[in-house]
Amino acid sequence: MNEDIEEQATSEDDVDKDMDDLENEDDLENENDLANDGNDLVGEEIQAQQPENEENHEVTQARNETVRIVSKRKRGPTRMAKVWAQEKGDRIPILVNEHGQPINDKNSHLTHFMGTLSRSGKYCPIYKPWNKVDAAKKKALLELLKTKFDIPEAGEKWILQSFGRKVKNWRARVKEYYHDPSLSVKQQISSRPKQVQKKQWKKLVKYWNKEKTKSLSEKNKENRAKKKMIQRTGKKSYARKREELKTSLGHDPSRLDLFSACFSKDGNTKNDDTANAIDEMKRLSDNLPNGHSDKPGPDDIFSTVMGKDRNGDAGMFGLGVRASDVWGVIPSRSACHRENNELKSRCGELTSENEQLRAQLSEKNGSTNSSIVPPLTSQHSPVVTNEPPRLRKFGSD
Repeated sequence: MNEDIEEQATSEDDVDKDMDDLENEDDLENENDLANDGNDLVGEEIQAQQPENEENHEVTQARNETVRIVSKRKRGPTRMAKVWAQEKGDRIPILVNEHGQPINDKNSHLTHFMGTLSRSGKYCPIYKPWNKVDAAKKKALLELLKTKFDIPEAGEKWILQSFGRKVKNWRARVKEYYHDPSLSVKQQISSRPKQVQKKQWKKLVKYWNKEKTKSLSEKNKENRAKKKMIQRTGKKSYARKREELKTSLGHDPSRLDLFSACFSKDGNTKNDDTANAIDEMKRLSDNLPNGHSDKPGPDDIFSTVMGKDRNGDAGMFGLGVRASDVWGVIPSRSACHRENNELKSRCGELTSENEQLRAQLSEKNGSTNSSIVPPLTSQHSPVVTNEPPRLRKFGSD
């Protein structure tokens, strides 16, 4: 069940708001254009219903007003013009938590700005996986972002991971709106959206038509359909929600606290599966011994109900946080057994080496002692040596 609680596409870490407007690619390029297009808010559907003469005008006027509301034109893709227009040296401050995740309200500016860059194809071609992009381009991306935002070094890793996810989401959205597998490859290539470069689109279409890619796509669709739990945080990321809970509770929240806050609102959930999971977690929490805290870990209440964390991630902590970052590395039973055998073997080797050293030392001491043994003398004869007499040391007393 743990795969059900990944951050949804509505969170800031996952996808930004302007991806919803891909189907309106011919809309206004930015919000400033609205003033110049005030006379063009009526769509083609309204224009088709305009009266051809004055006699029909009164008959159709009411109908047109209704259609105006339904067909109101949506805004175009976000361009973040204000960020681009910032004076040199002016940078928007970004605060991060101990895991390098942005947690202040300025994070939305950063994520939306990265969204515009992810669609440009400059820092990552739309057809290329982010982990295959050259380090030089990733460095150039960070350098550009640092001219607009005051980003702590600890946040750079999260930024690169978030950007890679944005490129992936952009690619998925483009496929949803512009790729029709029933068409021929030539027809698919000709349906290129204007935001995507021609060469990149051609490579992307060829990639989508590979049998291996089709098989993987179907598998991903099946896995996605199994996810039933829907978070209720809107654009707010898990990291920001966690900071809010830390402030309100006065301590670090448990994963039960995080799950309840992110997947329910005023006690209401999207479906019964989520409600049942929260009820079960709270029941287990009520049965905890006095003084026992439900700290995040592989055996906490969240894991008991939702299942073990997958792929080393720490569920409910958001993008980029690994289990080892939160509760450390806990080796498996086989790893412990293997380590125990290695320690036993090493212990045997050290014991053998120790015995050899003892034998060598004993042999050396034996030969040394035999060479300095003084000659036998009578009981009353003094022992004469060549060493000078030792001086007795006196204290300060």
